[in-house]
Amino acid sequence: MKSLAASLAALIISISTAAYAGEIADKAAEAEKALQSNDGVGALTKFRDAEEALWKAMPLEVMNVKHITAASGFGIYNERPNHIYKPGEEIVLYMEPAGYGYGSDGLGNNQIALYVDLTVLSDAGEKLGTFEKLGRIQLASRSHNREMFFKLNVSLDGVPPGKYRADFLMHDENSQKTAPFTTDFEIAQ
Repeated sequence: MKSLAASLAALIISISTAAYAGEIADKAAEAEKALQSNDGVGALTKFRDAEEALWKAMPLEVMNVKHITAASGFGIYNERPNHIYKPGEEIVLYMEPAGYGYGSDGLGNNQIALYVDLTVLSDAGEKLGTFEKLGRIQLASRSHNREMFFKLNVSLDGVPPGKYRADFLMHDENSQKTAPFTTDFEIAQ
């Protein structure tokens, strides 16, 4: 009786897993089959189809948020040693958005368009101010680019010395997706 129950449980688990596999898993399985057939290009194409399905299904995300001194490309940046700034010094952030949508620029290109809002809070959590559409990026490409970085320069002139939290909300102009992210900073003499 125990073996029948174990077999039944295994069958239910495998049926449940197959039912939830969906488009992403199906396309990934097709990529695996193509690779086993020694068709690297076909495997990569199928794998990109799986990635496209995942990208459309996932929420907007903001990854790898860093305080930087410079950035010149995706993953190419100089990180600051700390989050401490002098009064009037510009805060420069690097981030990698993911899961955004694609529009059209009317010229046959895919268009990525994102912007951010910022709310600054004191160390005690008091809301000091909100800035809408603080930064925006727009990129047109023939491909569905996945490796994109967003560099944001923030000027907070007049903010007195102290510790603060910056709550951001990224908006995707090609979908209803938004993504919150937070970083801290300090203004010191």
